[in-house]
Amino acid sequence: MNNTTEIKKQIHDDNLRWYVISVVSSQEHMVIENLTERVKRQGLEDDIVDFMVPMVPEVSYKKSSGKKKITHKKLYPGYVFVKSKMDDKIWYIIRNTPGVRLIVGAETRPVPLTDKEYEDMMHYIQEKTERAEHTSPFKQGDIVELKDGEFSGTQGVITEIDNQKGVVYVSVEILGRTTPMMVPFEKIDKID
Repeated sequence: MNNTTEIKKQIHDDNLRWYVISVVSSQEHMVIENLTERVKRQGLEDDIVDFMVPMVPEVSYKKSSGKKKITHKKLYPGYVFVKSKMDDKIWYIIRNTPGVRLIVGAETRPVPLTDKEYEDMMHYIQEKTERAEHTSPFKQGDIVELKDGEFSGTQGVITEIDNQKGVVYVSVEILGRTTPMMVPFEKIDKID
């Protein structure tokens, strides 16, 4: 068996697997558009089935209103993930797409992610997403003002924060008595 046949055999995989492509940084979405167009033109929709730029949410809060703002940041800048079968033709099309640097793996053969690597990455993204949904801009001891309901305008001190539920416990003075109240993050403003 000669070397060429052995190389062709090495890069022939009829299973759909996730491959990592190194691309020009900040051109990830452009590469996906180019690849999508090339896949359609070549009739390879059954061979190259999905693209992904893994993103994780990043939480910030507006100082003036305390409103939560979630933006998404690339988990792996400069990389695109492609779910694909792999053979010489597919390897050639991906490698020669504008913006693509290389398919991660050995020199003569792209190496797909293992199922565990893919599952770990997706679990991490899910975890970050859930955490971002319940991140508090407040800390214990902050003085806040209620901005909704019958006690709107009342000030109090945060005694406890429950990020899982998205609420804080605020100690407020009502009729001369200190009373704890459970209040959602979005219904209070921090007083500077």
